[in-house]
Amino acid sequence: MKMNNALMIVESPAKAKTIGKLLGAGTTVLASMGHVSDLPAKELGVDVEHDFRPKYVLTPKGQKVVRELKAAAGKADQIYLATDPDREGEAIAWHLQNLLRGATKADFHRIAYHEITRSAIEAAFRSPGQVAQPLVDAQQARRVLDRLVGYQVSPLLWKNVEKDTSAGRVQSVALRLIVEREREIQAFVPVEYWNLEAVFAPSSAPRVRLKTRLSKLNGKNANVPDGENALALAQALQGEGVEHKVSAITSKPRRDNPAPPFTTSTLQQAAGSMLHFGSSTTMSIAQQLYEGVDLGGTTSGLITYMRTDSVHVAPEAQQAALAYVRREYGEEYAPATPNRYRSGKSAQEAHEAIRPTNVERTPEEVAPYLTPPQLKLYRLIWNRFLASQMAAARQVDHAIEILSSGGPLATLELPCAGGRRGVECIFRAAARETLFPGYKKVYDRKDLGQEDEMDNLAGSLPKLAQGDLCRLLELSKEQCFTQPPKRYSEGALVKALESNGVGRPSTFASIVQTIQDRKYVKSEKSSLAPTPLGFRVNDYLVGSFASLFSVDFTARMEEELDQVEEGKVDWVSMLREFYGKFQGWLAEGGARPQGVSLKPEQLKALLAAFPPDFPFDPPVAGSRRVYDDAKFTESLRRLMEKSPEKLTQRQGSALLAMVARYAERHPELRSLAEGMGLGEALEAFLKDNAQKAERRQNAPEKLAVEPALEELLKAMGKLEFEAPVASRRRAFDEGSFFRSLARQASVSGGLSARQREALRKMAMKYAQKIPGFPALAEKLGWAQEAGGAEGQASQEALAAQVGRLRELTQSIQEWNPPVKRGGRTYDDKAFVDSLVSQWEKRGSLSERQLASWAKTLARYEAQLPPGSLGGIAAPEATSAGKEAAPSGETCPQCGKPLKRIYYRKRSFLGCSGYPDCKYTRNG
Repeated sequence: MKMNNALMIVESPAKAKTIGKLLGAGTTVLASMGHVSDLPAKELGVDVEHDFRPKYVLTPKGQKVVRELKAAAGKADQIYLATDPDREGEAIAWHLQNLLRGATKADFHRIAYHEITRSAIEAAFRSPGQVAQPLVDAQQARRVLDRLVGYQVSPLLWKNVEKDTSAGRVQSVALRLIVEREREIQAFVPVEYWNLEAVFAPSSAPRVRLKTRLSKLNGKNANVPDGENALALAQALQGEGVEHKVSAITSKPRRDNPAPPFTTSTLQQAAGSMLHFGSSTTMSIAQQLYEGVDLGGTTSGLITYMRTDSVHVAPEAQQAALAYVRREYGEEYAPATPNRYRSGKSAQEAHEAIRPTNVERTPEEVAPYLTPPQLKLYRLIWNRFLASQMAAARQVDHAIEILSSGGPLATLELPCAGGRRGVECIFRAAARETLFPGYKKVYDRKDLGQEDEMDNLAGSLPKLAQGDLCRLLELSKEQCFTQPPKRYSEGALVKALESNGVGRPSTFASIVQTIQDRKYVKSEKSSLAPTPLGFRVNDYLVGSFASLFSVDFTARMEEELDQVEEGKVDWVSMLREFYGKFQGWLAEGGARPQGVSLKPEQLKALLAAFPPDFPFDPPVAGSRRVYDDAKFTESLRRLMEKSPEKLTQRQGSALLAMVARYAERHPELRSLAEGMGLGEALEAFLKDNAQKAERRQNAPEKLAVEPALEELLKAMGKLEFEAPVASRRRAFDEGSFFRSLARQASVSGGLSARQREALRKMAMKYAQKIPGFPALAEKLGWAQEAGGAEGQASQEALAAQVGRLRELTQSIQEWNPPVKRGGRTYDDKAFVDSLVSQWEKRGSLSERQLASWAKTLARYEAQLPPGSLGGIAAPEATSAGKEAAPSGETCPQCGKPLKRIYYRKRSFLGCSGYPDCKYTRNG
């Protein structure tokens, strides 16, 4: 298909490359690299007072990409927005159109396709449309919802649980499901039961061995609760006079219909259970198959769009599959009429299920061009799709029941059989025979949660007649216990989210990944288990915001977003209704009142209530600034006179918060606020002030800064601290942290016990660099850890040891080249240089580091003065390990004394006769 001077914008470079090859010259295909605009990272970015208007800014990637796209748009006559066919893709197209409109005179077109093939792309160009505003509104509503919840609930987690934690509107519900399942497992009490299995030889077929299991006792489902009942029953069954005969023979035909082709959810479930792929891995590989693969000269997408909850199949794809089935498997394997499947209520029938773009491209044909993971997933998708278009399997479920009665059973009184005199037992054998495999010829797996026990009993049973007598050959008893519910796997969690109406195809994988990235959940043997942090986060969120993070409420919000997408609900009205509930939940959960927009006349009236002679409280020193109500009021008054339009929502809220502080002493202020319709907002600030006062009252007492601590702070203020260390979530800056402690001590005149402990640890680290530290430490009560005079001597010995090692190090003229082992590089010179640098900065090295330094120098003995390595050893430990100490107790096994052993930060009691006696116990 030839077009002149057209610009097509897709989301990813891989897709751009594939489509560019399909279209050829005349059309420039560029990638937006995902979203180019989003809410700002460091502010709410939502104008709550003006219809929840989002404040969009260019993303870091978007800044560069938009410049390039504007340049290309300026040269184009037609621009085709070809982002993904879902809410996120529609929003990206909308943002691109708004950003590029001023840079071009070209016409904009929205095109959608569900597979990347030449025919699908050409069809999309023949039917261009416009950006669908309802889909954009749904995406905006979801983004604003997530921002409102995350931005306003996360700070409460920081305060009540741990820094750097965060709350997600949907992720927190997924965490709740995992935590509640874990608690079910922890609370589970196993119940004992016994299975009895018997092997019979029918008289009509004495060579047959029919294996059965106890099914019923006196007509009710068998439940043998303990070994005593099992033993009594087994003995009676094997007694003289017991008759065993065939009491029932059944054969029930059944049809086993194929499962529909994959949706996003079922693909993640199947890939998890069959291929052991995580949800994110599955979607990443599926994206590669969708965006296109080089097939040796031609490039094409191998599967349709992978984010879908529809099981619809295009008629042409269905006919192609039926033709393939008839040709390769025979007419009987093709259904008389094409199979039809019903999608869920939220699915869009315009979308398709996940299927191969061309069923003729078998896994074997494309195998040379795919990586092993790509081939595994493609084979799974191909097999499932082909099977979905095949005939049902025809099967027969067979069962034989054997009645055991008479003899000792006639007089047996068994509590588990009702306690009455006499017991009749039914033993049952079952098998499922496949008469015609149908779709099972291609794909014989069940979806998660739909497994059938009979599928594991494939085969047939011997031909017997009702009334045939049988001989009991074997009888076995097996003790069993009921099992707790299983932990969720990633696939099982996705299934649970989908069945509860939580999340959508585009979000399942990110939900599962996010709760693991945040360390709320960890994967153990392919199962998801909550971490201690995950328990704490969940317990706080559910305890404080039970309604907000309930499964039902989250599912209702998803339904409302679907209705916005369908154009049935206005997104602003939906958000307004949510926000009213949300603010109530925040207040109940202890959140600070949110910003209040005050009208100019309200501001003037409130300021007038604070004349210059008002009895303001004295200024209060905070950790970073001094809070002076009189000066604040005067500054607002000047701003109102000069530029009232510059007054911010934050300043208005601060003024109302100040009104709340004085309202108890000056009731006229409360009356004034209530008269202006600000009573509800004022009550929220009053409640917040009361909670702050309670927290201050219950806060740990701060210890005054004594002269020794003041001297230490002054000395540490001159230190050169190590550069900030970056971790996954943030960078820890020792210098910044110390300065915050020093500022706190200066402003408030004290430090809490926790702050003093943090300062102590930092001071110990830099002890060598702090003049007179041992004496200061002794005054501060740190003498034992600092070592006092003993510590000073130990430090001097350490310094002498390091001095000698450094002197020997300087003798080495030629170092061995770096060596690679596994994934690491071992470089002797770099290692020794790092130890020298640490000593110069901190004045400390561990015993292990000193020993490693000496060991490294030993490799260069030929370059060192003769005998210079003699006597070099790490200084004696002062706090690392302790010798075993007598406990005063004796070993219960051999009678020898027990001794307390210290090992890896724990202690336990062990026998002094080790290794002959290996007795140990905690204590």
